[in-house]
Amino acid sequence: MSDVNRQTENEGLSGFRDVLGFSLVEWRQGYAVIEAPVSSQHMNRNGYVHGGVVSSLLDCAAGLAGTYCEIDGHIRRCSTISLNTQFMAPVQSGVMVASARQLSRGRKIFFVEASVTCDGVLVATAQGSFRYILGGEHSQGVPAQ
Repeated sequence: MSDVNRQTENEGLSGFRDVLGFSLVEWRQGYAVIEAPVSSQHMNRNGYVHGGVVSSLLDCAAGLAGTYCEIDGHIRRCSTISLNTQFMAPVQSGVMVASARQLSRGRKIFFVEASVTCDGVLVATAQGSFRYILGGEHSQGVPAQ
């Protein structure tokens, strides 16, 4: 994995990413892993991590799995078309780990499966379709700036 591109991703390209509090720990062509320590800002009124947080982690990991770029300083972008999520277990504490694998891709659209675990327990799975945007369909990407 390119250390420059991973560093760019981990610098937090959006405010929402800061709310989720995740970091990119593994990234290569067709695969991504992110981690997010459970925080009070993730909880719903029942004391569990809100399903929207889990869905967002699945969405973020899945998008990253399809947008890896080997060229330092370049980025590939996408937008979610659909994300079908299944929840298996609630989370109250620990570190959530979302991993995603690209299943296939066309010229403009790619398909991914993803999962979130916490302390070895499967929390949720998802399947999604994503559309490349702003030059993301090109493996060389576009300059990040």
